[in-house]
Amino acid sequence: MADTGVNLRDVRAYNRALLLTHILRAGGLSRVELAERTGLTQQAVSKIVPELLDTGLLDEQRQPSAGVGKPRTRLNIRAGAKHALGARLDRDEFHVVRTNLLGEIEEEDGGPLPAGFTPAQAVEAVGATALELADGFDVLGLGIGAVGPLDHRAGLVRDATNMPGWHAVPLRALLEARTGLPVTLDKNTNAAAFARLWPHGEPTATAVILAGTGIGVGLLIDGRLYRGPRTNAGEFGHTTIAYDGPRCACGRRGCVEIMAKQAPDTRTAAGFLGIGLADLVQVLDLEQIVLAGRAVRDEPGVHREAVSARLGELLPAPHWQRIEVVEDGSGEEIVTRGAAAEVLASYYANPA
Repeated sequence: MADTGVNLRDVRAYNRALLLTHILRAGGLSRVELAERTGLTQQAVSKIVPELLDTGLLDEQRQPSAGVGKPRTRLNIRAGAKHALGARLDRDEFHVVRTNLLGEIEEEDGGPLPAGFTPAQAVEAVGATALELADGFDVLGLGIGAVGPLDHRAGLVRDATNMPGWHAVPLRALLEARTGLPVTLDKNTNAAAFARLWPHGEPTATAVILAGTGIGVGLLIDGRLYRGPRTNAGEFGHTTIAYDGPRCACGRRGCVEIMAKQAPDTRTAAGFLGIGLADLVQVLDLEQIVLAGRAVRDEPGVHREAVSARLGELLPAPHWQRIEVVEDGSGEEIVTRGAAAEVLASYYANPA
C-alpha cells in the first residue's frame, strides 16, 4: 500500500474546528482547558487561537484572579460574527429565521401559502423572506426543512405527500438561484431531530416525532442523525397499524397518519401514534421519544400521556421503564432551528 501524505493545512483546519466546537459546547474555555479537552499541546493551541481572534470568531474575557499568578482568559464564541438562516416549508405555510453563531434566533418571518401552491410560489416566498432577514448580515447559508420524501444529497423534493405537482423539484438549486446563498435541503423531520442533536450531541437512541400537517420521525442513532441510504428514513407516518383501515394519501390503508387524522379527538389520535411507536421502540431499542410539532404545542401533555399509556400497555415492563417520553413545546420552530443548525454545524466543521 502506498504511503499517504498529510496536508499540514488540513490538519490546522481540523484543529481550528476542534477548538471552536469545544468552546461552543462548553460555553467558553481557557487556553489551558482547551489543551486538556482536545489533547492538543499548549503550543498548538497558542498558535491557533490568535488566528481565530483575528477572524473575529472569538472574544477574550479575563477571569478574576484566583490566587497567585496571571489570571486566565476565557475564550467565547462571538455570537454575532456570522449568521445562519433556517426555513421550514410545510403544506400550508412557511417560516424563516436568522440565528447567530450560537444558534439563537435573532429574527423571524413567514406566513401562509395558498392552497395547491406551486414550487415557484414557494421559492419566491421563502427566498424573498430569507433575503430580507439576511440583509446587512454576514450569512453563511440557508438550511430548509421540507416535506418529504426528498433526496437530501441531490437537493430534490420527490413526490411530496399531499403536495400535487411536487415531483422531482430541484428545490435546493432553485433557492440558491433566488437567494445567491448556499442551501442545505433536508426533510423537516431530520431538521427537527438535528435541533435536538446540535451543538451538544445526543448520546441516546432517540426518535423525534413531528406531528403537524403530517406525521414523521427523525432518528438519532449512536449520536448521529440517521437519514438512510436514500436519505428518506423516517416515513413513520405511513407505517400500517390497521391493515383494513381507511385509505391514506400514500396509497396504503390504516397508516398511523390517516388513523390519527380520522380519530375523534387528540387523545385517541396520540394513542394511534403510541401503537406505531411501540414497534419502533422494539426495532431500534430506543431510549428516548421526543414529541414535537404544532399538534403537540397546541395541546401540551395530551400526547405525552397518551403515548406513554400505549407504550406501557404494549411493551414489556423492564423495556418500557427505560424509555423517556418528553415533549418539545416549541412547535414547528424546532424545524427552522434545526435547519439553521445544519448550516452552522457545517461551518464549525470547516471554519473559513
